[in-house]
Amino acid sequence: MTDADVAIVGYGPVGQSLAILLGRLGWRVVAFDRQPELYPLPRACHLDHEAMRILQAMGIADAVHEAIVPAREYLLLRADLSVLSDLPRGWRTPTGWEASYHFFQPDIEGIFDRAATSTPGVRIRQGVEVRTIESTAQEVVLTVGAPGSPGTETVRATFAIGADGANSFVRRALGIGEEDLGFEATWVVNDVEVHEGRSLPDVPDTGQVLDPAQPRHMAWLGGRHYRWEFMLSPGADPVQAAAPEAVWPTLSRWVDPSTADLLRSAAYTFRSLVADTFRSGRVMLAGDAAHLMPPFMGQGMVSGMRDAATLAWMLDLVLRGSAPVAFLDAYTRSRRPHVLAFIRQSMEVGLLVCETDPVKAAARDRVLAAQIETPPPFQPAVTAFVGDHPLAGTIAVQPRIANRDGRLLDDVLGFRFALLSPAAIDVGADVAAALRRLGAATAVIRPRGSAPSEGDLVEADRRFTDWLAASGADWVLVRPDGYVATAGAGAESLEESLASLWGEIAVAA
Repeated sequence: MTDADVAIVGYGPVGQSLAILLGRLGWRVVAFDRQPELYPLPRACHLDHEAMRILQAMGIADAVHEAIVPAREYLLLRADLSVLSDLPRGWRTPTGWEASYHFFQPDIEGIFDRAATSTPGVRIRQGVEVRTIESTAQEVVLTVGAPGSPGTETVRATFAIGADGANSFVRRALGIGEEDLGFEATWVVNDVEVHEGRSLPDVPDTGQVLDPAQPRHMAWLGGRHYRWEFMLSPGADPVQAAAPEAVWPTLSRWVDPSTADLLRSAAYTFRSLVADTFRSGRVMLAGDAAHLMPPFMGQGMVSGMRDAATLAWMLDLVLRGSAPVAFLDAYTRSRRPHVLAFIRQSMEVGLLVCETDPVKAAARDRVLAAQIETPPPFQPAVTAFVGDHPLAGTIAVQPRIANRDGRLLDDVLGFRFALLSPAAIDVGADVAAALRRLGAATAVIRPRGSAPSEGDLVEADRRFTDWLAASGADWVLVRPDGYVATAGAGAESLEESLASLWGEIAVAA
């Protein structure tokens, strides 16, 4: 008998997300973190619409939404702070949420923590470090103890997840290597809280100052919290550069030091790394333990939350006995190419922002100034446990459901597979059995103004109806993490598509 179904090493936002999702699915979870309490200072500051959809599955989207602010403005600025290019983030997302949000991390991490500690079956053990981890054929054996104490205990879990950050003990203990994609730049990150009653209206939601003498970034995180980041020149001493006496002369261009407090000033070297595999035996990696990317697209924490959502439903299938342990190889195949796409795109943006050659910077600025159209949002598809329909691997549209109090679809159906169609589908016994193995919900979604049958859902507009019709499909199977598993037209194509997906699981077995 194991002590837990899943042991999580690391209790930052990714470990918290995993604990909540797995606990809500009914599994016994224990999470370890060597720190005795939550880290009190901000690090991440950006969420996107996909993260908000994951927060729905965690049951805390509304609470988090109250603590964050939309980040609709993205300005590329010249050295004199005049606007070079305005890249609005107000595009309509498929998930029903705003494209981007900013936040002050201690505020939302507290919401995560309260959700985790109140979820039945979830135990949080802070101030406990993992000293050894071994994956056997049947379980994972961990040796844990308080930092600095010789005493240890043994914990056994069916699976374990290393969500223990960039310097992951779990990754090193498993001997998993990393691929370095070659980006490296050191910046000083400064978090400021202005005094009560103060605000800084001249600071945009997001502003990238494309100054070849010193690239800079600034953002309003909501409330009285702001962030500034400055790139360091090669050879600069990062410790000296992060000292308050070195930081305030630059910050004073925007904020009077007598009206604000410097909460944190720290030098970070931004890098681009990805683990060679995200799985070894019964142990998986998630978040910064699996990948690091430059922060210029704000996708670090979001990518870790995507890891958590994907891993939660895959582990659920395996723990329920619907898929073999080997199916978890699909986790690496699903997440690694996807996160690599974000790393490479973040590197491209970073190279644009970090240009220090005045001639190259001037050429860049001419191109940006001439740009009249906002680039489309970057949304790569996932490539594992998906079919061959054009919608497969893309983000599924999430409509609001008019006859369920206007709630978003996932809040109506829950964190599970969902077979969605605009009309009832007459499925055979094989399809029904396959859907039961997936734990899938089925729902007919009618456009507003139609005459629904009992039990049908009615969308508040025609987003779902038009999206599906434009693809030539009349049904879609959506994964719990919000990506399309497969789609098609007619009951026969549904049977074939499900057989193909289960064939992938059979091959793993």
